[in-house]
Amino acid sequence: MKKTIVAGAVLSTLFLGEKAVDAAQYTVKSGDSLWKIAQTFRTSVNELKTLNQLPTDIIYVGQVLQVPDANAQPTAPVTQPTAPTTQTTTYTIQRGDTLSTIARQYNTTVTRLLELNPSITDVNRIYVGQTLTVPTTNTTTNQLISPTPVTQPTAPTNSASKSYIVQPGDTLSTIAQKFNVTVNDLLALNPTITNVNFIRVGQTINVPLSWEERANAIIETGKKYIGAAYLFGAPTTRTDVFDCSSFTYRVYSENGITLPRTSREQAMVGTEVPLASVRKGDLIFFDTDGDGIINHVSIVVNSETLLHAATSTGVAFANMKPYWAPRAVKAVRLF
Repeated sequence: MKKTIVAGAVLSTLFLGEKAVDAAQYTVKSGDSLWKIAQTFRTSVNELKTLNQLPTDIIYVGQVLQVPDANAQPTAPVTQPTAPTTQTTTYTIQRGDTLSTIARQYNTTVTRLLELNPSITDVNRIYVGQTLTVPTTNTTTNQLISPTPVTQPTAPTNSASKSYIVQPGDTLSTIAQKFNVTVNDLLALNPTITNVNFIRVGQTINVPLSWEERANAIIETGKKYIGAAYLFGAPTTRTDVFDCSSFTYRVYSENGITLPRTSREQAMVGTEVPLASVRKGDLIFFDTDGDGIINHVSIVVNSETLLHAATSTGVAFANMKPYWAPRAVKAVRLF
């Protein structure tokens, strides 16, 4: 698990205590971060920094670290849910599906679906008509189970799209290239198109929003709830109270993106980006206890500003400095 951290990503904390532990060596691999290594060896970022006298979170590929495990045998990361199954079946993706809703439908996790479908490289890019392998057995009784009904997000189906008028010379392929999507993406947004080779000049079709348009829409959605109180474990159906992850769940679902329920689960979807490279609409995750476990999530407004549901303020804007920046451990991009 090696990671080369971008030098600019210096959102870090200093651990002032000391802790005697048996240590062994671990070599940093591509893709590693202190947070990931801490999860793997069931320790905290602060303990790793203390063991290795690291003043910041910056590590590099090939670096040898001391880890608090005499045998130096990585254990499964505590945030990775497992859902072993003994039988599988296939499922054809329908309009409105996401990996999260499919996972709930089959009583499994997004992580397990990705294990069963290694051809999926982007958790947010699946298409109508695609065939997935899904589990069919209960992990404890090993009996066949039936999919449970799923409530779809309360977001309009075109929440991530806008209108485009077909011009002379346009084809679905050229339009897809223009908006940096696939033909299948366009077909999913335009179910009335039954012949991929037939569109007409002047026809209005739905096309995806740019990332900036989507990000602006997400921020505007979140601003609707400013002033709502904080309630730990708030149901995702309530909009008068939120906790941090029910807020992000609600805001993104209203913009056509369904997230898992908890901050730790939300940290496992999307594409990880360096903390120094976050942009509007990204999610940023925090470890406020210094124990190596994510316990808070916020929406990035800009490099200095967050929008979130915090215990002290409820839904509000917040400045990254001085409190939040040192506690940031990970950021993900969903679009």
